[in-house]
Amino acid sequence: MNKLRKILLPIAIAAVLLGTALLVWSARSAFPAQAQAVYQTPTPDAEGRIYYTVEEGDTCTRIFLLTNVPIDKIIQLNGLDENCNLITGTKILLGVVEAPALTETAQPTATLPPELITPTPTPEPGYAKICIVLFHDIDGTGTRTTGEDYLYGGVVSINDRLGKVSLTGTTVAGNPDTTDPLCFDNIPEGSYNITVAIPDGFNPTTVTSYPLEVKAGDQATIDFGAQKATASVQQDETTGTRSPILGIVGVVILIAGLVLAFLTWRQGR
Repeated sequence: MNKLRKILLPIAIAAVLLGTALLVWSARSAFPAQAQAVYQTPTPDAEGRIYYTVEEGDTCTRIFLLTNVPIDKIIQLNGLDENCNLITGTKILLGVVEAPALTETAQPTATLPPELITPTPTPEPGYAKICIVLFHDIDGTGTRTTGEDYLYGGVVSINDRLGKVSLTGTTVAGNPDTTDPLCFDNIPEGSYNITVAIPDGFNPTTVTSYPLEVKAGDQATIDFGAQKATASVQQDETTGTRSPILGIVGVVILIAGLVLAFLTWRQGR
C-alpha cells in the first residue's frame, strides 16, 4: 500500500500543478489589452506658449516620445536639473509659437451707426488633427518605449458619432525620430471612434478601438501597439476556442489531481 501511495502522490501533485497552470494561462489570455497612450497637443495660449500638464508616472523620456520635443529643450525651457525631475500636476513649457500682436491702432472701430453695420457671420466650426501610431511593442508592455519603431500595414478607421465623417488610412513604418505618423487633417471638432486592424503576423497589445473627442485647434496622437505573433498565439486567434478549452481541461485535471491526492491521503491513514 505504501508503495502504491508513493506512486500516486507525485501524480496527484503533478496534476494539481498542471491544472493550475492551465487555468492561469487561460485566464490571462482572457484579460482585455490595456489602453494605449493618447496625447493631445494643447492649443497655444494668448502669448503663443504651449504647456503640458505632468501626469503621474511621466518622465522626460515619455514626454519626448509623446510630443517629439527633445529632452534637452524641455530641461532648458523649464530650468530643470540634468536629471529632468518632474512634479505631478505641474505645467511645463513645451514651446512658444509666434502670436500676432494686437495694438490699439489695429483694433477695428465703428464708423457707421450700429444699425447700418453688417453683422459678422457666424464662424464655421473649427478643425483638429488626429495622428495614429501603430508601434512594434517588442516588450509587450502596451507603452511605446525607446527602440520600438512604427509598424506598416495597420488599417485605421475614423468615424464620428453623427455618421458625417468616415476616413480610412494605413499606418506607416519607420523610426519615430525621423518618420511622421499617419495623420488626418481638417477633422471637424466632435466625438469620434478610432479603430485599427492589426496586420497579419502580429497581435494587439493595446485596445484596438478608442473613443476620442477633439476641439478646434487640438492635435491628438493615439498609440496602438502590436507584438509579433508566435505560432501558438496565432492558433488561438484563428480558432477562437483554444483558450476556453484549455481552461476546461485545466479544471478537469485540477479536480482529478485533488481527488487523487485526497484518496491517497485516506489510504495512507
